[in-house]
Amino acid sequence: MASTERSDQQTEAGSNAKRASYRSGFFFGTLSFFAVATVGLISTIVTSRLYGVDIIGQFALVYAPVAGLWIFSTVKEQQALIKEITGLPPRDPRVTQLFAAVFTFSLGLTVVVALLDALACWLIFRGPVNAPQLVAPAFATIAGYVIVTNTGWNIDSILAAFVAGRQIFWVRLHEVVSFLAIAVVAAFLWRSVWGLVIAIVGGWLTSFVHRVIVVRPFVRGRLSWAEYRTGLRVLPELLRFGLKATPGMIAQGASQQAGIWALGTVAPVAVVGAYSRAQTIPQRLQQASNRITEVLYPTLVGRHTTGDGHGFDRALIDSIRYEVVGMLLIAASIGGAARSVLDLFGPGFARASTALALLALFPVLASITLTQTQALWATNRPGRTSVIALVRVVVTIALLVVLTPSVGVAGPAIALLAGYVAVVVLSGISLRPTLSRPLRATWPLRERIAVVVAYATGFAAARLIEQAIPSKFGLLLSLPAGTAVYAGAFVACGGINARDRRRLGDVVVWVRSWLAQRATSRGMEPAVVQPAVVQPATQGQVHD
Repeated sequence: MASTERSDQQTEAGSNAKRASYRSGFFFGTLSFFAVATVGLISTIVTSRLYGVDIIGQFALVYAPVAGLWIFSTVKEQQALIKEITGLPPRDPRVTQLFAAVFTFSLGLTVVVALLDALACWLIFRGPVNAPQLVAPAFATIAGYVIVTNTGWNIDSILAAFVAGRQIFWVRLHEVVSFLAIAVVAAFLWRSVWGLVIAIVGGWLTSFVHRVIVVRPFVRGRLSWAEYRTGLRVLPELLRFGLKATPGMIAQGASQQAGIWALGTVAPVAVVGAYSRAQTIPQRLQQASNRITEVLYPTLVGRHTTGDGHGFDRALIDSIRYEVVGMLLIAASIGGAARSVLDLFGPGFARASTALALLALFPVLASITLTQTQALWATNRPGRTSVIALVRVVVTIALLVVLTPSVGVAGPAIALLAGYVAVVVLSGISLRPTLSRPLRATWPLRERIAVVVAYATGFAAARLIEQAIPSKFGLLLSLPAGTAVYAGAFVACGGINARDRRRLGDVVVWVRSWLAQRATSRGMEPAVVQPAVVQPATQGQVHD
């Protein structure tokens, strides 16, 4: 036992791991967004063309039970774990104790829910959906989730708690690149829904190995039975926090997945495939944007705990600002050129162009609600998020029932957005007393109007060019035109403030410093590096 302790102490002493700042985490989260979104978009186009609209529709149905499993197999124990270990040093024994206890519960719950999920697949695919051939691939995907993905997401909790943005960036990029590579190879060997199943499980597996490697500096690999029991004694307290947030997350997930099921019962599989691809583009953008905010939660916890009201406001509101500005820029370009974008995927996908124009706004609203939810968790109000999410699911399901049969493929998109709007409004009202300053002080009305004007003009520019030149060449013009018009309108209407300019200056200083270090390490003269690289402008702002 003593030798084990000495070994752990030596490992800890030799480790350079430390908790990064939110600024660092936000930077790598932003980098992850662009990288993952770019690879994800390429992957969406390539797999659509290789597999076709029918197989894509089958995969959407196969993956839907896994999305349901993700929703129902958690009581937000990972968020409770992050909250508990925020502030602990890397490789602290308590980190391993709590992780082991939470993982034990998470695995057990996931196995139980997976069995029920598999039973539901058997009944639904052989019944209302009338696709018994999809039962086996659905079972394989569920098994991959239970064994690999659930474990990997528990590891991500450790990385997020220590704001390990750099490590998370490489893991996420690895996952999407490996999926694309495996999917391309599988398409030539086995052009069926099984090719995509193998690709997604393979991506999970290879990135899981990567996670195990990069998490080692933050958590010990050894755990005695006594330490394990110590962690289990804390588990009920962690679960009490998570249980309050669980109904809301279940309702949120059900609202997001209900559109596929609604279309699957009233429309052919090709329509489901077209809608799923229209939804996949915004979903990939939303998942990529989550990489920016996954390090926000421990930051909000720390600032709320220390009573740093202004710091809490900056982290919350500026995160929302940057997400909205970036997501609306993409929504304007993609939404305006929706038909041409879907034409890239091949025949049959363009029927969902109206849905894509609407769903392009989904990442914007989703990023706002995720950030608001993390703020409510950080201020110990997880129950409030559940109440708000239940309102959302009522709004979404009611509109799905009414609109899907009458409006068609655009109906689920309208229902999804309406539910998100309800969450944004109710969460904003709930967070108002938490803020140390009114919203107009942190995000003035003029800056908010600038974002709306920029989106409207960018969307119009992309749509006009698409209609004037209805071809792939028109798409190559409409996307950059929408982006340029959006950016110009945003700047002209006063969307950039003093904090933005200061942070942009810090980024320039950091890049120049990094280039100087690279030049020095290669034995080159570090040219054009001015003393500004050491100016104290970032003091007092390191936590922004």
